[in-house]
Amino acid sequence: MSRERIKRAVAALLAVLLAGLLTTTACGVTPTGVVDAGPAPVISGTPTLVTIYLLRNGRLQPTRVAARSPHVNDALDALFAASGRSSNRLSTALTGLTLAQVQLVRYTPDAGSRNDPDNTLSLRVRLFVSGWKITRTAMAQITCTARLRPEIWAVEIAHATPDRNGPLKVHTCREFWDLAPKDGHLPP
Repeated sequence: MSRERIKRAVAALLAVLLAGLLTTTACGVTPTGVVDAGPAPVISGTPTLVTIYLLRNGRLQPTRVAARSPHVNDALDALFAASGRSSNRLSTALTGLTLAQVQLVRYTPDAGSRNDPDNTLSLRVRLFVSGWKITRTAMAQITCTARLRPEIWAVEIAHATPDRNGPLKVHTCREFWDLAPKDGHLPP
């Protein structure tokens, strides 16, 4: 073996040893154990007021309640949470029902409807509700609360059971106009 090859081999060996030494010593900071510094930080925003539909004398009554945000998911969460704390002679048909899942999908109009530019950014909300039978009044509360959001053009509700989901049925607030407040109106 030539002297030049021996030098290269020794230099390569030293480089490998030096790299191994550097990786085992890292940056020279000695590791410490975990230090408990209290609970994790939590961001909590100011709740916003949203309108939901509760019942007064069997009719839908718009009511302002606190929600995490004005987003339709949070408004629906507030609607279902209100079933346990109704007051002011207000009640709900949602007692015993649970909002299992909410899905937002793009609204695509039927083949026979106009394709307005406004419809391209509209949404369809799909709700899977578990619990006892969903009454017509409960469907009215859910549908009309969701339709208060201008981006929601259609509401689909399915009854979810532990082993399967029922079929999605499209609802509009118009089918519940007979439940409107005596001196008020409901969304379309």
